[in-house]
Amino acid sequence: MKLALAQIDVRLGDIEGICSRIGDQAMMAAEQGAQLLCAPTPMFTGMQPTALIEYANFMHDMLRCLGELAVRLEDSGISCLVPAVVPVEQTPFLETFLLREGRVVPLRSLAALRSGRIDPGIWESPVFDVAGERVAVVLDLERDLPQLPKGCDVAVYLPMGGFNAQSEQSSAVAAVADGHFVDAVARAGVWLAYMAPIGAYDDVVYTGGSFVMDESGRVVAMAPCFEESLLVQEIVRGTVVPAVDEHELPTYQREEWVWEALRLYVRDTLAADGRNRVIVPLEGDLPSSLLAVLAVDALGSRNVIGVAFERSEVYTPRQEALERERMEHVRQLAANLGIRLVERAQGDVSRWMDRDVPARDAGRLRAGIDALYLADVAHEMDASIMSPLTKTDAALAPAACLRAGASLAVCAPFGDVYLTYLEFLARYRGRSSAAIPPALVSLDAVHATLNRILLDAVEASGTDPMLRERISQLLACLEPSQVDGVLEAHVDRNQVLEDLPLFATAPEAASLIILLTRRFEHWRRMLPPAPFVSARSFIERVWPSSLGWSDLGRQGAEPLQMMDVVQSEQERLASLGEEHGERVRGEILGLLGELLGLSPEQQQELASEEGQRRMRESAMRFESQLRKMMESSGEPEIPGDARHMMPGQMPQGIAQHYPFFSQN
Repeated sequence: MKLALAQIDVRLGDIEGICSRIGDQAMMAAEQGAQLLCAPTPMFTGMQPTALIEYANFMHDMLRCLGELAVRLEDSGISCLVPAVVPVEQTPFLETFLLREGRVVPLRSLAALRSGRIDPGIWESPVFDVAGERVAVVLDLERDLPQLPKGCDVAVYLPMGGFNAQSEQSSAVAAVADGHFVDAVARAGVWLAYMAPIGAYDDVVYTGGSFVMDESGRVVAMAPCFEESLLVQEIVRGTVVPAVDEHELPTYQREEWVWEALRLYVRDTLAADGRNRVIVPLEGDLPSSLLAVLAVDALGSRNVIGVAFERSEVYTPRQEALERERMEHVRQLAANLGIRLVERAQGDVSRWMDRDVPARDAGRLRAGIDALYLADVAHEMDASIMSPLTKTDAALAPAACLRAGASLAVCAPFGDVYLTYLEFLARYRGRSSAAIPPALVSLDAVHATLNRILLDAVEASGTDPMLRERISQLLACLEPSQVDGVLEAHVDRNQVLEDLPLFATAPEAASLIILLTRRFEHWRRMLPPAPFVSARSFIERVWPSSLGWSDLGRQGAEPLQMMDVVQSEQERLASLGEEHGERVRGEILGLLGELLGLSPEQQQELASEEGQRRMRESAMRFESQLRKMMESSGEPEIPGDARHMMPGQMPQGIAQHYPFFSQN
């Protein structure tokens, strides 16, 4: 059997366009002799389908187009495996449709019906035949591969999750060089077809890199990363086929994969916005300069316009020198990239406001005026605005970003990338061409940007001068790596205050960073979309905006957990049960003692452990003697005196053997 993997980038939810692309890929694969074409997962609804799948007409159009596609391919001799999210009892359910012989076959739903009912929790891998080979659909490698039915020849893996810079496995074929997937496939003893998506689907990015691996864990065919491709490979069980040399396998380089993922995101996001031209506000700093380079890589220099504003609040010779240096960096960057640069002068803020503006308010008002200029240029050029805000901005200064026009932006490509990591991205990008001025790719430039972010955080923390001064003192002594280290541990890994890397040396500063992050949740929800490239973005880590609690630590106490409370209550109930049992036994023994005429001392002895032991031993002896008597052969011998006994009188022999009956 020949199997084909269609690594295609399509517009999210463009149902007719998606089915048309799948059909074209199937025809091309059929010409190469393929009998099965596999399509990527997120095309129809993306990773987060939300309420879209509950919209009846959307599901109608999707099923109708799939039916038409099945009819189109009926005579081609090729089947198609098309995954899509569908609603099952108001719950998203990843279905895998098999288009074959003009029919649309829902594989997972049929497999679930065999168990009695369709359940979104059903994880059984559906298995079907193609050209004499048994094909299984796998949604989770670690869970599904060991549970495949016997006799499967190839497992088609359809990953749903997107790229995550902290997870090398999300890079598909680039993870094989470091040993990922190899052992699992070798243990399962089946071929693996890894159908890796490519492109940006809403906020999730996929980097491609599909591959086919034989049952021994060798890559026999692979598709390129960051490109569309049609991969066709013949599945030959039990035969050694030529494999890709290890030195030809791509290796995961974090900066390269993050940069290319962001480039794909910018390209696909602007295409979805219906525009191919962008406005980048240039501040002469690292984030805005790197954003301009990213936009040029994604869209080309002719489609990128830089906008720079000359600052009017310049009063001292040093401020004048810094302003000239900043504008020189902006002009040098524009010249290096070959983009158009639009410069605007702010003018006097007091004149715009028609009042004397205090120095404290000048920066806030200037940012608002810059945003108006930015929107006007975007309208004039028919372009979309991109924001250079980083994840550090989103954590500590989202309000300042909104005042600077972030709410007008169509996207913020660095919104899930911390400020300190931009330096590494810039150094990686500088290996191909040094477009950014060297002074901006340095730790000093990162320091300068962080100081601006912390200043904005202090400004937004309230009007109490003493509080603002205390916050400034706590934050002023921190390095950029310390601030981002706390944010990464708290936001991405959900660590509590005591586990943060800064807590041991500066617990108050660590607690303050968490407090500011929690406090700015409301502003953060108004920021532009950003791609998910970290372990957890702020969209995934959303907290209540009105939350009044902040992590101030446990003050040395051991962490309390829910299971501790459950176990404590369980032990209390068990103790109450024992006490109740002791009380019931005491009442029963007291009643028995009264019936037998026992004295209080005898009752106490009977209730003691020694008395209980003797009672158990007597009961065991009685049971043994009674069993021997019942098991004796023949009719039981009746003592002679028993024939002349009065009714209710015990025979003398039995009374001697069993004193209990003689006494009671």
